[in-house]
Amino acid sequence: MTNKSLSIRAIVLAFAFFASVGTVFAQSDSTVQAPVVSDTAKPSLFQQKHPLSLALVYEFSELSSRNLETNMSRNGKRYNVDIEVSHMFGVNGQYSYNEWISFFGLLGYRQASIDYTPRDKSADEETMTSHNIFLQLGAEIGFSFLTAKNYQLRALGFAGLMGGLNLIDDYYMSSPLYGYVRGIGVQLNIRHIFILGGFRSTHVYWHTYHSDHWEDDDYEFMADFDLMSSPFVSIGIGF
Repeated sequence: MTNKSLSIRAIVLAFAFFASVGTVFAQSDSTVQAPVVSDTAKPSLFQQKHPLSLALVYEFSELSSRNLETNMSRNGKRYNVDIEVSHMFGVNGQYSYNEWISFFGLLGYRQASIDYTPRDKSADEETMTSHNIFLQLGAEIGFSFLTAKNYQLRALGFAGLMGGLNLIDDYYMSSPLYGYVRGIGVQLNIRHIFILGGFRSTHVYWHTYHSDHWEDDDYEFMADFDLMSSPFVSIGIGF
């Protein structure tokens, strides 16, 4: 056999060897990649998480005088009133109906300091404290704009109604309060933990014609105000 035929045979054998090795690696690589393909077919984070969640909420509230309306009288005297409110804190529950719609309930507390002075300047300024305990119920509409295997980022808007009790520690009897809330936020879900931040606007109204010193119909206190664009943060866990 000539050297030329030997070299051709060696080339053919080498080609066959590398072809067989390449086939083996290709098959092994396909078996490795198969789980990756199936992994991408897993449900989204929304489908994996539990629909119920519980969170703590803290709102940085501030009341502007231009968003406040009051009416107060005692013993025939009319009063000028100024109100300062504390920050709000509460517990929020959320139920996700589907990927876009969810429902929430918030049990919260806020304190209000009420300064009042007779319009005829016949007495010095006095202060009473109001404790507001309220429940908010509403709905949220949101959408995901960034989703990965372990986290999800959503933008949402929400609105709801509010009812509760206004507990005053001086003179006037406690009265029911009413209102509504609306806002926007961004929610970050990391597995079962979520962080929500944004702005809430709350309308609060209470009105009482009764007092601990009831003698005639000239005892009245009314407060009607808006807490506009109050920043808030909520941290919770899903179940």
